[in-house]
Amino acid sequence: MRPLTLHVSALNDVEYNLYTSSLNDLAVSPDLATVYDDVRYESMSVGIREVRAWIRGRYPNLQASNIDKVSHPFPSYMS
Repeated sequence: MRPLTLHVSALNDVEYNLYTSSLNDLAVSPDLATVYDDVRYESMSVGIREVRAWIRGRYPNLQASNIDKVSHPFPSYMS
């Protein structure tokens, strides 16, 4: 199965800012004040387990079952 990717050129400015700040938060980037280029974001990867935990912490009102439904299409080796 091919990896799921999002090319940053598909995002408008607001979406790009949310995407990069969330990815920095999720990947625990060492310096949040540093501005990175798109190559850094394109080379980052995170596991589905980390994503699910991050979503549960960021959006506590979401039910775990709904998060699991959304993450279900991802390959099991990502868990």
